[in-house]
Amino acid sequence: MREVTRVRSRLTYESKQKLVGLSFIAPWIVGFLAFTAFPLVYCLYMALNKVTFVTDRLNMEWLGFANFRKALMEDAEIPNKLFQTLQQSLIIIPVIVVFALIMALLLNAKFPGRGAYRAIFFLPVVLTSGGLISILTSQGQGTISFLQSDSAKSLVAGIGGTLGTTLQTVLDNFLVILWYSGVQMLLLIAGMQSINPSTYEAARIDGAGKWEVLWTITLPGLMPFIFISIIYTIVDQFTASFNPVLSVITFHTKSAATGYGYASAIAWLYFLLTLFILGVTALLFRKSLGFAGSNKRGKT
Repeated sequence: MREVTRVRSRLTYESKQKLVGLSFIAPWIVGFLAFTAFPLVYCLYMALNKVTFVTDRLNMEWLGFANFRKALMEDAEIPNKLFQTLQQSLIIIPVIVVFALIMALLLNAKFPGRGAYRAIFFLPVVLTSGGLISILTSQGQGTISFLQSDSAKSLVAGIGGTLGTTLQTVLDNFLVILWYSGVQMLLLIAGMQSINPSTYEAARIDGAGKWEVLWTITLPGLMPFIFISIIYTIVDQFTASFNPVLSVITFHTKSAATGYGYASAIAWLYFLLTLFILGVTALLFRKSLGFAGSNKRGKT
């Protein structure tokens, strides 16, 4: 009888913990249902139709999956842009996360003026919001001078193809790409501060050096935060101003020949590609997320 009471009390405590977690994400759930769910579903509906303007309303002509077939099989530009975006992400995301990790390791150390330096590194996140980032990239202010040298350009020109185009885009916006690391930096600093200091003390007593501590304590403890940083970076980069697919969606939205329906189909293909990349990332980090441990507990 006492055992049953203990189980009930434990379940009650777990339920309370879940309610606390739900209360934290409740504002996001309300915002998603109020401002995102309906536009998302309506966008899918438009993707299945040919949308034309008729005086003061939109005329829908049912096409089924014709817009999707056209985007994938007839319009060669769309698969090329999607593939270019995928290549660009595979280059940019590791650069941002690694740079954020290095700067977080440096800014987590104790030195005078540490708070001011953290604010300086986070300031570009505020400055590059809105239309400012588009103005900077259009004026060519998002690059570093030596990356625009003749040797760098000749190297990219020698690669050619979509990979060469992707590398050129990365080089043209390299400084802006590094500016996108502010939020990831703060996440990783918070992750470092969540590691128990006694673990470091025990490692120092055992004679472990800084390099050993980094690989055996800091990085394993940061894996969930690295995962969060990668997820944030994926979503952030897939909505960046220099993303090649977004320019195509904007073009077809304004085009009278294709219109909202075809642009919505491209947007949904882009959305599915993003979900696929997020799913692959979650699988790669499944151990750090505790999926493996929960599966083992379920089997036993």
